[in-house]
Amino acid sequence: MASSNKTKFEELKKEMSGYCVDKLIDLRPSEDDTICFQDAKEALIKHINAIIKVIEKKPNQTIDEFIIGKTFFRQRKKRGGGFREVDLTDASTWKLAEGPGNRWSNTYNEKGFNGLVVLAAVTRKSLPKRYRKMENKFGCNKQEAFVIGLEQALIHHFMFTECDDRLANSSLEPGKYSKGAYGALVYFAYKLEDPNEE
Repeated sequence: MASSNKTKFEELKKEMSGYCVDKLIDLRPSEDDTICFQDAKEALIKHINAIIKVIEKKPNQTIDEFIIGKTFFRQRKKRGGGFREVDLTDASTWKLAEGPGNRWSNTYNEKGFNGLVVLAAVTRKSLPKRYRKMENKFGCNKQEAFVIGLEQALIHHFMFTECDDRLANSSLEPGKYSKGAYGALVYFAYKLEDPNEE
């Protein structure tokens, strides 16, 4: 039964459909540090492979195809004005509807995917100052440019290093920018094999 709602990874493992934000990893070495691109890429490769292993641990549950993508989130407003502080590892501090919720409902759920797992979040504050020269260079802010770079690096890794033919990204184009998003996300969407198909 397909669901367009946010769920938990434990439910996705049981073949429920939806998107989850409870498998986030913090790409910073520590809370006081900023994110390094190479380290973030390596951490995400390990994270994706671990997620695949967990999903496929259940008997007769095999991933048929997967897509690595990016989306965005906005800050939540506080009562009385202003915005809530964003925690990179706590999605309840973000506004999700326009980002992963929208991506799941309007794209992956309609195409018969089983799940979308948000892997990690990036904000301007979480990136080193040296990355500021990227600001608006590609028509987007630096956190979006950083996540576009991560998305492409992960696609290239699974395409050319692991040669995983389940990778279903159909283009190396970065897609649309969100213009003005507070944070950017990288995610993993997957479709399971139909056990009834030969």
